[in-house]
Amino acid sequence: MSDRQSLSLIELVLLGSGRAMTEAEIAERMPWPLGVREAIVELAQEYGDRGVQIVEVEPAKWAVRTRPEDSDLCRRLLPRPLRMSPAAMQTLAVIAYFQPVTRSDVERIRGVSLSKGTLDVLVYAGWVRPGPRRAAPGNPMTFLTTDAFLHHFNLTSLDDLPDAARLREEGVLDATPGIDIGGIPDDLATED
Repeated sequence: MSDRQSLSLIELVLLGSGRAMTEAEIAERMPWPLGVREAIVELAQEYGDRGVQIVEVEPAKWAVRTRPEDSDLCRRLLPRPLRMSPAAMQTLAVIAYFQPVTRSDVERIRGVSLSKGTLDVLVYAGWVRPGPRRAAPGNPMTFLTTDAFLHHFNLTSLDDLPDAARLREEGVLDATPGIDIGGIPDDLATED
């Protein structure tokens, strides 16, 4: 029989991953040696008649799944996941790091023209909202992130965003054309 803390850790790993995981992947995440298969089987039994269950989807690969008899109800209750294009995610990153920014600021930072509907998708998702107009020729609209953006990405504030150096280390940012938030362009750095 496994101890409660081990079962809780396995439960967190399975629930938090959002995907099926092998027993080896689960064992790698445990802070101490553990008979993973036995612990998962015990945890699956504890789930018993709950709305979700822990199932072996392939040999030695486990996942949290909705009970088949409850799946239709879940589909109606849960919001459909948003599918964002890479361009929309890059645009969102530019807005998050440099807000308030105009459409032309986003295009200049990304190095490519912005598709007509990209900002509309982000506004519709509730992650971006129009901000104050910039005191510049044409009074262009600026864009800001919302509290829904923070909530969706599990951030308490914009200060929780990873810094550019960390993103560069992890290979998310590079010197190729596209998004590079290594430095704020001079004209954005001086504006209020």
